[in-house]
Amino acid sequence: MELITTFQTGAVHGAASSGFTVYCRYGLPHLVCLSVNRPDDPFLSLPIDYFKGHDGYFAEQFFYNLHPNLNSSNVLSYIYQYATQTSSIINDLSYDDIVEELAKLVSVNKLQVIPLYD
Repeated sequence: MELITTFQTGAVHGAASSGFTVYCRYGLPHLVCLSVNRPDDPFLSLPIDYFKGHDGYFAEQFFYNLHPNLNSSNVLSYIYQYATQTSSIINDLSYDDIVEELAKLVSVNKLQVIPLYD
């Protein structure tokens, strides 16, 4: 699938900034993107729905347990800046706060996590 091979870890893709590729703790790639920037690819999987449940608890666990070697160390900061369209408030937030905010964005369906594997 060409989509997987063209994405790089932590990089914003395309003119419309279609999202970030992150790797879960098992090394499997996932696309994290805004709902409005979801790529128009018929072969792309559906977003993971159970991440929305329990106020984003499962999304929070996903973000806490990203693969430490395959992802850049500040990928969550980049995703937060991409999702909120801001850069000034990022200095005031801790790592835990960023993870909680990203989980809330997933739970309200503003941010989507899409698996890039079969």
